[in-house]
Amino acid sequence: MRAISPRLMSDHVVIVGGARTPFCEWLGGKRGDGEVGGRLADVSAEDLGSIAIRGALRKTGTTPESVDHVVMGHALQTSSQAIFGARHAGLKAGIPQEVPMLTLNRLCGSGIQSIVSSAQMIKLGEAEVVVAGGMENLSQAPHVLRGMRSTYRLGRSPKDGEVLSKDMEDYLFTNLLDTTCDSFMAQTSDEICRRVGVTREEADAFAAISHKRTENSVDNGIWMNEIVNVDTPAGSVTAHDEDHFVSGTTPESLAELRTHFGPDSLVTAGNASGVVDGAAALIVKSESRAISDGDDVLARIIDWGIVGLDPSIMAYGPVPASKLALQRANMDIEEIDLWEINEAFAGQAVACMKELGISSDIVNINGGAVGLGHPLAATGTRLVLTLGHALKSQNKRFGIATACIGGGQGIAIILESI
Repeated sequence: MRAISPRLMSDHVVIVGGARTPFCEWLGGKRGDGEVGGRLADVSAEDLGSIAIRGALRKTGTTPESVDHVVMGHALQTSSQAIFGARHAGLKAGIPQEVPMLTLNRLCGSGIQSIVSSAQMIKLGEAEVVVAGGMENLSQAPHVLRGMRSTYRLGRSPKDGEVLSKDMEDYLFTNLLDTTCDSFMAQTSDEICRRVGVTREEADAFAAISHKRTENSVDNGIWMNEIVNVDTPAGSVTAHDEDHFVSGTTPESLAELRTHFGPDSLVTAGNASGVVDGAAALIVKSESRAISDGDDVLARIIDWGIVGLDPSIMAYGPVPASKLALQRANMDIEEIDLWEINEAFAGQAVACMKELGISSDIVNINGGAVGLGHPLAATGTRLVLTLGHALKSQNKRFGIATACIGGGQGIAIILESI
């Protein structure tokens, strides 16, 4: 590992570019066309991460040998090798074993946190070139057997046909419940919608927009420059295989769906984010290194904000996080041209837009998680990558990518297109 000059501590940090896999419906759900999901079910999160990293390196012309650190978010660790996380993703992508690699977990904010952590490393003079990203395979979420360690010793699992004395736990389902506030994530959206005054009609109207924008982006290849193919036993999964959105969705069709938590709830299968598998990765550099390397830079990182808040309204996280980022950057909200707000739930996104005083015309202009899906740790990186490209294509200057975070947190990052 080469020594990094202390002068870089005052250097700007830039995003050179990146790549992501297609985001595809998980094995336990139905695709937008009604067929069973699972296109990426057999590809572990670590392998999805390695594919995204290789794609990011290739798209930016970055050599594996030039990387100083790898930082990958991973929220729900599901594979038998998940404990190795970023290490396996980086090594499988061809990055030398001498390069340190970090797995982090700030739940749905992990993909942005990986970028923030990379920027901090660069600001501290610890690195010049960092791979940042997130990876998730929710199809591989296991069912677990708790409290049986004294019965089944190390390496000796229950045998086929054996009667279990305890019920299995659905590891994905139980992680959707926050026991500190006794609420499922969807219920925190309902609570903030109640406080802000968001109606079911408003939630469905924005959800329909998300499905329509996502459909347009997939059909017209708007995200082609972000996506790399994933080879599976069933064939290659491409940008055209993103499959959560429902074609022809309207507010009227969404209004026919039942709510999940009683008559006062706003959340339905059609206006909540999709459960999908996928990964994304970016190349983050000091600006001086990017100039030296002759990179065509995607965006400059201006600042960020990370906050904690009441877990029962975790869905509100983008509002205080964005305000903090703007305060740190000495900027006004009117200066922000485009937003990428993770649509954990359509109602939650509407509540955040109302509280921030911004129009849906400048939010998730190519679609969001209600239409595309939300692969937890990969989402934040996808938001930033999508925002960088959108700022370029729309000839805009400043943007914010932000997400709510389970447990009561929020994260936001400000980009400048250069």
